[in-house]
Amino acid sequence: MTNQTEPAEDPQPSAAGTGPTTAPDGVAVGDGDSSAERAPDGVPTEPGAGDDGGPGGTEGAEAPAEPAAAAAAPGPVSPFAGMPVSDYVRDGVAALLLLVSLALPWDVASRASDKIEVVLLTILSLLTLALPYLARTGVLPATWTVHTTRTVRLLANAPYVLLVGVYLVVDVVGGGDFGDGWGGVGSAAALGLAGALLAAQPRESELGPEDQDRAVSNRWLQALLVGAAVLAVTVLLTIILTVTGTRLGGALFVLLVLVSALFVLALVGLPTYGTWRRSEAARLTLVGLGVILAVAFVLGSGNNGLVTIESTHGGRFGLVLVPALAAIAAAPAVHRAMSAADPVTTWVRVAVNALDLALVVSGYVAVSAVLTLADGARGVPVVLAVVVGVLAAAVAFVARRSLARDATTGRPLALGGAGVVALLGIVLLVVTSNRVVLGGGVEHVLLAFGLPLLVVGALTVPREVRAYFAEHRPVPAAAAGEAAQAYVWQPPAPKPVRPAPVAPTGPAAAQQPTGAYTGAPHGAGAYPGAAHTGPIAPQQPGQDRWAPAGGDATEILPVQQVEPERSGYAARPGLDPDQGPSTAVMPAYQEGHPGTGPQPTAQPGAGYPGQGYGQGYGQQHGQQGYPQQAQQGYGAGYGQQPAAQPQQSYSPPAQPAQAPGFTAAQALDPGTPLEVLAQIVQDAPHLRPQVAANPSTYPALLEWLGNLGDPAVDAALRSRR
Repeated sequence: MTNQTEPAEDPQPSAAGTGPTTAPDGVAVGDGDSSAERAPDGVPTEPGAGDDGGPGGTEGAEAPAEPAAAAAAPGPVSPFAGMPVSDYVRDGVAALLLLVSLALPWDVASRASDKIEVVLLTILSLLTLALPYLARTGVLPATWTVHTTRTVRLLANAPYVLLVGVYLVVDVVGGGDFGDGWGGVGSAAALGLAGALLAAQPRESELGPEDQDRAVSNRWLQALLVGAAVLAVTVLLTIILTVTGTRLGGALFVLLVLVSALFVLALVGLPTYGTWRRSEAARLTLVGLGVILAVAFVLGSGNNGLVTIESTHGGRFGLVLVPALAAIAAAPAVHRAMSAADPVTTWVRVAVNALDLALVVSGYVAVSAVLTLADGARGVPVVLAVVVGVLAAAVAFVARRSLARDATTGRPLALGGAGVVALLGIVLLVVTSNRVVLGGGVEHVLLAFGLPLLVVGALTVPREVRAYFAEHRPVPAAAAGEAAQAYVWQPPAPKPVRPAPVAPTGPAAAQQPTGAYTGAPHGAGAYPGAAHTGPIAPQQPGQDRWAPAGGDATEILPVQQVEPERSGYAARPGLDPDQGPSTAVMPAYQEGHPGTGPQPTAQPGAGYPGQGYGQGYGQQHGQQGYPQQAQQGYGAGYGQQPAAQPQQSYSPPAQPAQAPGFTAAQALDPGTPLEVLAQIVQDAPHLRPQVAANPSTYPALLEWLGNLGDPAVDAALRSRR
């Protein structure tokens, strides 16, 4: 056995070309002479050097390869060749943690340097870091192997782990009384334990092939599971000991202890469980969380709010064990056991996990502040903690969702969200400085620096990630199409113009009645199922409500055949059906029946028996309503004022009559009958603005005019207001 960890890669001295070699002609020459006496292509310079038939011939055939190997072989090889950089980094970090821990508090009464047992075990752990280097330089016995180094390193660091366990038990059984100087687990124990675990684990250069050395990976995964179990047990003990102890302060205090326990379990449990499930992203997240807390313990050593001395009797415990779990997760044996994954996917998932932890921390800050307010505490720090916690949680949730859905488009939002969370955390950290005790400010450091830096580092530092996002950039707003309307200014769309109603043409217009209701009882000329397409005239004083024959509101009278030219406005004298105005479908005003107009007298056998126009509303009801208008109807020649004339039937004339003679003064006159106003808007569209401005125009007609979309009419309607 040799002390070299990779003897297969070390060149043998005999092959290095230090001894003489036999030339093809049987002359012993050195390496330099051999290379000098040969042609560049390695062919012997002597003509007979390549002859067959004897030992000399065989040697001549093999000799050309020896000078080339001798020329390519380097000088003396370093005994540390083949040792990866990660092994040096791991040894350096372990030594740094062990040395820095001596200046930090070990428990509530002493620093680590004040306890002789801690100092001695720290020295022993530091000495184990030199074993690989001593083995490579040949200082150790020849029987020393890599397995010996791994075993000795593990056994030498075990006492430090046991010492931390002893002080943890002392804190549990101490009853929470720190007056005697015993109790609590400080940040020195957290950093020292992490350094001892880093020193105890095998280096990457000391691992054998995975199929032959799989047991070491299983052992360190089991160590991670044991560490997580210890943390869970201590958190449970913290709940029990705090609630049943002398610090019981009511239901709100119990809720605060429970919330703190859930916070620790979620913060540490999520990445630890993922690591146990062989997730490389979860492993990197756990390592990053441990580094963040270790830095917070060191930088906050002079601040009462950041010096972490946790106790199982203090309401919250567990964060001091996170660096130790991170050290186990950083072991090369654990890293080798993780499932293979794409580097870009892995680092993006690390950023997602970090945003999950930011959501957990911000939620804990907000909930704990709310419980503190409910307990009667007041002040700016408490109120600000609620606001910052809620805002940071919302930002982290949005950033996390966007990044998990699409890494390319979500990366800018994730980076921006990390910056917002950091800003909120810095504000909270500044306001609450020197106002929290026993490590209460650690969560503020996580929000202000730790977790945002983890997100930014995962999305920007790895070479594979930078190369990927350099090739896959988000789609610019100009190419996003309709999606850019949500955030790119555009001129408002023009308001659509409502088209004016189009009058029916052809025979259908001549057959369209003006009755609006099925079964009108007073000779209105309506037919069953006719739709009301115009404004409904207001009911006149004394008018009775109509009902179909028989008194049943749902009864429909049978259809009666009515001559087209005798009903509706589409068949007025002087207008062909296709020459009517665009609003010819509007029924006229009738003083006795809303929404229907007077009809010409039906021919015998047509219409309703006994309900012709000669027996209209004015004759049936005496002087109710407008008797004069009921007597004269609208059949008088257009262009003349309505006058009392005998009723007569009308047929379309052979020649079209002149246009109606309504005037603007008549349309504006408040004394103009309402049915005449309805006739004006029907037959004289150019007078509709005057009718709209008439103070006597009834509301239904005003609403109908407003629906036309005519600018002049709309202006007149606005002038009424």
